Amino acid sequence: MKKNLIIYGVGKFAEYVGYVFENDSQYKVIGYCIEEEFWKENTFFNKPLTIFDSLDSEFSPEDHSLFIAVGSNKIRERIYNRAAKMGYEFASYISSKSSHWENLETGKNVFIDEGCTLQPFIKIGNNTIIFASNIGHHSIIGNHSLLSVVTTGGNVSIGDDCNIGLNCSIKQNISISNNTIIGMGCVIEKDILEPSVYTHKGTIKRDLDPEKISRLFLK
Repeated sequence: MKKNLIIYGVGKFAEYVGYVFENDSQYKVIGYCIEEEFWKENTFFNKPLTIFDSLDSEFSPEDHSLFIAVGSNKIRERIYNRAAKMGYEFASYISSKSSHWENLETGKNVFIDEGCTLQPFIKIGNNTIIFASNIGHHSIIGNHSLLSVVTTGGNVSIGDDCNIGLNCSIKQNISISNNTIIGMGCVIEKDILEPSVYTHKGTIKRDLDPEKISRLFLK
């Protein structure tokens, strides 16, 4: 029998999370919840939508698990801590379509999507989300972090409350401080020893005519 699950969130990520939990997990999505200031309707994604502050009066912590489907690390951490005080257990999702080994260690409220490839001896903390990333062996990822399309070498340590953007690459044996933000396209080759923000210069628009350039390849 499947376990009952409530999902916190009303965005596209929450829809995605609900879909994969329903179709690729031991959980059955019973409904969704959100804080009262964001609550507008009684339903979301064809399921009941409940105000988070009164969640435990409608869906008991003894009979329901919770997953927090929010991309912001700080918001996800705040809701995680509140829900823990309410007595909820947290569900995690590791896609059956991902590639990982049996010795993968994960905490609570962890999300690993279908695009991930995880080598052996990896540890992932609580409340962390990983999208379409290649994580090298013996790497450690902390709590309340988010990685999106990231490639790491082996033995990389990523701290708590980190946000690492699309197509970042991290060299092997690198340590990254808590509360670090690394923007899309960055290459990290040295340890980050204190909370930092890294950005990539970005793609340059060239002053060229696409029509003329395209004809060059037809000659």
